[in-house]
Parts: sequence; C-alpha cells; structure tokens
Amino acid sequence: MLQWNDEHIPLQSALALFDAFASSEKTLQANAGTHKELPRHLGRAVVSSKVLK
Repeated sequence: MLQWNDEHIPLQSALALFDAFASSEKTLQANAGTHKELPRHLGRAVVSSKVLK
C-alpha cells in the first residue's frame, strides 16, 4: 500500500522499491493522502480487527 502524498517516503523511492520485487504477480495499491491518512475502508478494518481480539 502506498500513500500518494506521503511526507516521509518519497513517491519515487516507494515506486522503486515496488519495482525491485522480482515477482511478475504483484499489485500496488496507491491511495490519495499523507502518511497517516488511511482510506476509510482500511481504517474500519484495523479497528474491527482490534475489537475482535
């Protein structure tokens, strides 16, 4: 997962790391927002997993 406007990890560095994985079967999920801005559906998943423990 990649935050498009991440203030800690430069976009080109994140894309270079993704490209470095040799697998031909890979998926990059890019989201708008900064480092701490999770998409709403992912935030609910994190909260749900903590509640279920």
